[in-house]
Amino acid sequence: MTGLDEIIAEEEAINLAIDTAIYSYLQRRTKIYADIQVTDLVYCPRRAYFEKKYGKKHNSNDFSLIVGILIHDFILSSLAEELNGDSEVLTVEVFNIDGDFVKVYAMCDLLTDKYVLELKTCGRLPNEPRGSHVMQLEAYLRFFNREYGYLVYVNRNNGDRRIFKHYRDDTIYDEFKNRLDDFYVSLKYDRIPFYYNESLCKFGKRKCPFYDMCYEGVM
Repeated sequence: MTGLDEIIAEEEAINLAIDTAIYSYLQRRTKIYADIQVTDLVYCPRRAYFEKKYGKKHNSNDFSLIVGILIHDFILSSLAEELNGDSEVLTVEVFNIDGDFVKVYAMCDLLTDKYVLELKTCGRLPNEPRGSHVMQLEAYLRFFNREYGYLVYVNRNNGDRRIFKHYRDDTIYDEFKNRLDDFYVSLKYDRIPFYYNESLCKFGKRKCPFYDMCYEGVM
């Protein structure tokens, strides 16, 4: 092996090690801890369906996700202490769907005696909360029996933040339950869910890892 070959081999080994480290971290940090989670339903039920069927897919392009997770966890830890709340609280609700008792798990970022708080890190602050985030918070209000909650967006580049207060909304929760019904039946009978989030199909130069499978099978 020449000196150039050795350098190339070393660089390939380093790249592989980085990819492995990123993949391993994301697998641990974003693991599926239940058959059905609230987040399966509020973002893109079709992607959640494919992930449960074929497994999660990560790649080195998810490095920005790691940065967001680390900032999120750091801020959340401090918030829990300052607001006298509990972080990453897990609970479960049981629904009767298609003659079956179905467990749906939820893990909120921060739970206090009065409200639920969801923390979102982002590259640009939104003028209004994202619909998926509102539905996620709505489900948490029901699961944790709170009347209102907060969506807190923090810009991971400069620390700016924007806070939105949300009260229970029956219309939003009804849509959540409709998604749950469709998602469970899809899993049970192995069919692609009706609901999907088109805005997540492509994001900049990236696209959903199940994009081709989803479009070929349904579109």
